[in-house]
Amino acid sequence: YDLNNKFIAFTMKCDLVSNVTSNGIGELYIYTETEKLYLLIEKDLASKMEMFFRKNLYPIAISVAKSSNCEINVIMDIYQMFGDHLYDKKDYDNAMLQYLHTINYIEPSYVIRRFLDAQQIHNLTKYLEALHQHNRANTDHTTLLLNCFTKLKDVNKLGLFIRDVNLTFDVKTAIKVCREANYYQQALYLANKHKQHDEYIDIQLKDVKNIKDTIDYIWSLSFQDAAFYAQEVGQILLDAYPNETTELFLFLCTNFISR
Repeated sequence: YDLNNKFIAFTMKCDLVSNVTSNGIGELYIYTETEKLYLLIEKDLASKMEMFFRKNLYPIAISVAKSSNCEINVIMDIYQMFGDHLYDKKDYDNAMLQYLHTINYIEPSYVIRRFLDAQQIHNLTKYLEALHQHNRANTDHTTLLLNCFTKLKDVNKLGLFIRDVNLTFDVKTAIKVCREANYYQQALYLANKHKQHDEYIDIQLKDVKNIKDTIDYIWSLSFQDAAFYAQEVGQILLDAYPNETTELFLFLCTNFISR
């Protein structure tokens, strides 16, 4: 019985035992009262693993690999094999739990391709979130995750994602996906937070059609930026709010102070 990894390593029936001794190099001698001598030789690690894999005993294989101080890549390969085994059995939720261990060690596309089916969107979302938490996500991963949030109509998770200061993702990609899914407030939040003035003003004028807030936003910019955007969209602002826009222009031409 393997105490550390909690499994029966070997079993046999024999006569009453009178003595058991070990030579310290993985060999065990058993001497019985009927004067029989048994020699038990411990299998090498590779043979143990082969047996575990053949019997689909992946949790034990992982435990033994860890207790044997195997290289991390070897352990990650076993997690991947375990995940593949569960996936083939259509146990998708538990398969994903194994794949999550492999982040930083196997190519993300291997896992992502397996969960692109619409019925697996929750597991795919879980994996993509983990990629971002480990700073392993690229632009395509960000796009895919945000699309998952919008398809699930999970506004809370979308909001938490874009507000998480510990996450790294491509801001312009996130803004683009939010706009395409009609999540304009989230897109405005990102544009404002990350000083994407072009995006913010474009969303306000084309999507939200909130011209008054656009004028207020320009007031909040530096002189150089305010002057630039006043020239870019000035006619639109004048047509909708002539008095407020004229006030802005006067200040730009005289003593502009950012509000």
